[in-house]
Amino acid sequence: MSPNVIRYGPRPPETQVDHEIDATKAPIATEAVTVTYLTDPEIVAAVLPKPLEPTAEPVVRVQLQRVAIEGRPPFGSAVFSVTARHGERHGDYPLFMPQSTEQSVTGGRETFGEPKKLAHIEVERDGDRVAATVDRLGYRLIRVNGQVTGSAAPPPDQVNTEFYFKFLRAPDGNGITDPHLVYGEYHRHYELLEDIDGTLELGDSPLDPVADIVIRQIRSITWCRRRTVQVGRIAERVPQEWLLPYVHQRYDDVALLAAPGPEPARV
Repeated sequence: MSPNVIRYGPRPPETQVDHEIDATKAPIATEAVTVTYLTDPEIVAAVLPKPLEPTAEPVVRVQLQRVAIEGRPPFGSAVFSVTARHGERHGDYPLFMPQSTEQSVTGGRETFGEPKKLAHIEVERDGDRVAATVDRLGYRLIRVNGQVTGSAAPPPDQVNTEFYFKFLRAPDGNGITDPHLVYGEYHRHYELLEDIDGTLELGDSPLDPVADIVIRQIRSITWCRRRTVQVGRIAERVPQEWLLPYVHQRYDDVALLAAPGPEPARV
């Protein structure tokens, strides 16, 4: 490299690209354990900012994944979401999207508005045994254990929607800036689907209170291998007043770490 090149300087137009968009245009290879369960309707209603509304059933979806994107090292990813709708569009609203790398966190948050946070994620399969965990700041938040019991018919190619709110905190501390509702559309092709007989445990944490979304009935636990193309688009602008009571879902309130709370589990 020439000693006169200043890499923090301006780049020519052909290099001014959003690599997050480029990465999600190519199929993303994923191996995932997914749990769906029913919680209480009032819980789902309490966590949804307007204009999102509850669906007919209070379904929660928990996915812990090993992800491979071309040109990047493999990383761990998880999504903890409740079902929701925006008008006639049905999808999932993630409350917690832990990732194991900084690049996955910043790319997804800044480009799509995904509520991502750094965490330690393990997804392991040994024969028919599956074990997956999410740990963050010393707290064991999610644990899935189970045994694959047999193959299931892979679903047809499909498009799944996740709802995100893209915004930033205002620099003067007065609210948030330019909030928009974003549709994250996931075009998925399943290569393998297997049923699992297993368990899901949710831990408590001051910053990531997934345990509040109580488990009433496990619907399914599965292992899958799939390829996904992600497309994001703005659905509508929303008033900041609708989102201000929910900003803590995305940004850690570190003052809570000093308050009395559950002791971190040993991880």
